[in-house]
Amino acid sequence: MIKDIQLKNFKCFQNSPLFEFGKINLLTGINGRGKSSLLQSILILSQSAWKSPGLKKLIINDELLELGNFDDIKNSETPKGENIQIQINFDSPVIGITQMEFAENFDNPLEAECKRIDFNYAVESTTAINKLDNNEQIDILSELLKRTHYISADRLGPVKYVEKINLPSFVHVGARGEHTINILANSLYLANVHDNLYLGEDSKSVLRQAAEWLSYILDGARIEIKGQDKESSVLYMLVNNRNNSYQYKPANVGFGYSYILPLIVTGLIAKVGDTIIIENPEAHLHPKAQSRIAEFFSKVSSCGIQVFIESHSEHILNGLRVSVLDPRIEIGNQDLSIQYFNEDFKPEKLEVDEKGKIANWPNGFFDQQEIDLSNIFKYSR
Repeated sequence: MIKDIQLKNFKCFQNSPLFEFGKINLLTGINGRGKSSLLQSILILSQSAWKSPGLKKLIINDELLELGNFDDIKNSETPKGENIQIQINFDSPVIGITQMEFAENFDNPLEAECKRIDFNYAVESTTAINKLDNNEQIDILSELLKRTHYISADRLGPVKYVEKINLPSFVHVGARGEHTINILANSLYLANVHDNLYLGEDSKSVLRQAAEWLSYILDGARIEIKGQDKESSVLYMLVNNRNNSYQYKPANVGFGYSYILPLIVTGLIAKVGDTIIIENPEAHLHPKAQSRIAEFFSKVSSCGIQVFIESHSEHILNGLRVSVLDPRIEIGNQDLSIQYFNEDFKPEKLEVDEKGKIANWPNGFFDQQEIDLSNIFKYSR
């Protein structure tokens, strides 16, 4: 689990505060104030760990992110001679607080050169740590960074069919959810879902539980994967959103079903120690469904999986607050971290107490409903 991150000269952050995280994390606030940049600092390290052994380079454009060139990721007010610095602290006894520095690669502007990776410890090193050299620690760091699932706000939505593919060694749905149907088609070859995520008394397979959670969140759903015979080179999905025997193409049952299915599948396939990053889970969902998807990811976080959610929805916020109070869900208020990004580019961590209340509720934080109701009253007089 990532305990905290601090950024210097990365995108909008010349010197960021220390962002402290929990098991489940909500990033919310004003548009264009750094929420995506913070998550991108994790994602760019993850894709670099996959593509650059030893993290010798920062890969700016790849499967998870395409951010342009070095000038696009360097803070515009960076003093001359200073580089991008990322400090990341995993809850790990063997790598401690990790400080990384990346400089411009003048031969390839689509990459950055790693100038240093230092490991510092808040406590005295153990015997196990003393046996690890710097390269071994970098290898451990790389493996931790690789275990990142990411689903962007720009998801595919309903598709007619997908080509059959071999699943990657690190099974993930893809940034746009493009591997979701292939994963469901190979459900029998995947591990059963965690007991904390099991609904009903049927199979614990990913396919069956994906259907169960989809039905729970959207008040009724069944899914079936077609084209699994060896003669077919494509797969397609049929969905039923009613209590009858008909099956429909995804485009005919609403975008909400296709938009949240990759999120559900990601939560079900993630393993202990993995990280999940989700943008705008509320897209195309009505309020009750938004609250229930928050409940789902709260349960995912109780399985030893760290979850980051970027959202503008008060229903997601309140769903998380309910979840930390729900005795059936194995997380508490201390496991929920809410980062509020305000108009002054000064992110603030909000404190949730044991009753689910936010003591340091800032001005402008989910207060538009009260403002609109006040205006309705004023103009209707």
